[in-house]
Amino acid sequence: MAWHVFIPDSLLEETDDPKIRTYKVGQVARACAIFGVEHIWIYRAGGRDGKFIKTVLEYMETPQYLRKRLFPIMPELRHVGVVPPLRTPHHKLKGKPKVSEIREGYAFRKGRRVYADIGLDELALVEGDVEGRATFRIVSTKPLKVIPAKPEGYWGYRVHLSRKPLAKTLKKAHLDLAIATSRKGRDVREVSLPPLEGEVGIAFGSPRKGVMELLGGEYEFDFVLNTIPNQKTKTVRTEEALLATLAIFNLMRRD
Repeated sequence: MAWHVFIPDSLLEETDDPKIRTYKVGQVARACAIFGVEHIWIYRAGGRDGKFIKTVLEYMETPQYLRKRLFPIMPELRHVGVVPPLRTPHHKLKGKPKVSEIREGYAFRKGRRVYADIGLDELALVEGDVEGRATFRIVSTKPLKVIPAKPEGYWGYRVHLSRKPLAKTLKKAHLDLAIATSRKGRDVREVSLPPLEGEVGIAFGSPRKGVMELLGGEYEFDFVLNTIPNQKTKTVRTEEALLATLAIFNLMRRD
């Protein structure tokens, strides 16, 4: 199965502090990484921070040893030091190369050959036609050689900036099961959910407007759920709702 979460481009509308804004995006990244979310969709909700949110999320998902190659110096990343690292399986540390080990890398042409930076002390010779960021398997250590490979298990998330409202973004994701989170939804404890399999989407509202208000009746969810019943605060922030909701659904996963 694959999890998709949908967050608004107005996620940061309640604060102008650049460090807090960066940290809030970091909380989203951490929650998604902890519970193995594969796709983060940023939908249009009247905000102006879609590009900023996407940049910070992608920076955090990128292994540390590849960030200088993939991200130039930019104002959006000025305060990324305030967010904790993800430490997901593809964020490998340096060490001795091992045959069959899978590592994330960046491939580039050098003369007639293609080499990849896979976060080790030397570049790896690539057997195969690939350039740019990719996943590789080590097939030889002396000399260091790699081939393109598919990840095994969770390997981070992809970020999609749709620039479309929530209804159209949901349709674009081609979901098998779509769930909305809402304070006005049914108590999650009282609902019999089907097995969470296939492409499962979970939509979250903005700080000032809920999912149903943002939709305006343009999309029908399979379920509209209150995943924080009996909340004791007037509001629950999007990043807080994300963590609480994913924790609940994590118990129902079938993979």
